[in-house]
Amino acid sequence: MMLFTKITGFSLALLCSLPLLAKQVDERLSVGADVQIEIENLRGKVEIIGTDNNEVWVIGKLDEKANDFVFEQQGDSVIIQVQMPSSTHNSFWDNDDEESNLTIEVPKNAAINFRGVSSDVVLNNLHSDTNIKTVSGNIYAENLHSRVELTSVSGDIKTEDLGGKIFLNTVSGNIKDKQSTGQLNYQAVSGDIDASSGAERVSASVISGNLEVVLARVVDAKLTSISGNVEVSMELSNDGLLKVSSVSGDVDVKFQQGVNAEFKVQSHAGGRIYNNLNDDKVDKAKHGPSSWLATITGTGSATVKASSVSGSINLHY
Repeated sequence: MMLFTKITGFSLALLCSLPLLAKQVDERLSVGADVQIEIENLRGKVEIIGTDNNEVWVIGKLDEKANDFVFEQQGDSVIIQVQMPSSTHNSFWDNDDEESNLTIEVPKNAAINFRGVSSDVVLNNLHSDTNIKTVSGNIYAENLHSRVELTSVSGDIKTEDLGGKIFLNTVSGNIKDKQSTGQLNYQAVSGDIDASSGAERVSASVISGNLEVVLARVVDAKLTSISGNVEVSMELSNDGLLKVSSVSGDVDVKFQQGVNAEFKVQSHAGGRIYNNLNDDKVDKAKHGPSSWLATITGTGSATVKASSVSGSINLHY
């Protein structure tokens, strides 16, 4: 009898220490409409969807290497955490079939914080502050509003219909955004930025990638590239400001017909300026490779400042 008790106790302890092998989860919590939700998932895919219901519903498959799953309310916050072993080895990242695959429905006015490593994140219909950080995962977001900050180190970010104060950041991934409004900030180091936006205020910078943007009714825009090209098509408001620059790439800016702006354009180290807005000539330095253009279209009420080092600048309708 004593031997059976020892064996049974040992077996229970062993089972408790084993990973949650492909465990399915289907759990709900009733919450307030403006709850704060903290989510942590190391690897796999997490889809977060805003609804009209005052509950948080987690459904799907947990990571097979997970030690535990935490889903609980702490004060005004809900904690959702797939707990993983503290130490991993190279083969840990090899099998996608072992990873989490979760769908989380939340109140659409809930504030969301997410942290992951190789976790893809899909977001839809969230109308409060959203902060997403993943290392090598991709981020897909649609219909997010308020303050939105999406960051992936080596993953891509693809968004549509964002509104509010928006920050999209990646190091070696690409950013593709369309139909966003409000105040936008795009940053990429060695990736490309491709955006079509209705935002009035836009800041975008890349270091070794290309920047291609289509902007509607801009009040304030700052666009920079260090070793890539900048291509812009935009409608500049009558009191707007555009600053655009590239160090070793070309700049191409297309304006609406009848734009009212004062232009101050400089090109250094052998770059060329092409003025296809009016008949004003480009001035060239008597000594050295620099050139510049000072011209006005319409009433000149808006301001355009453009510069390039060793690249061309083309201004046109």
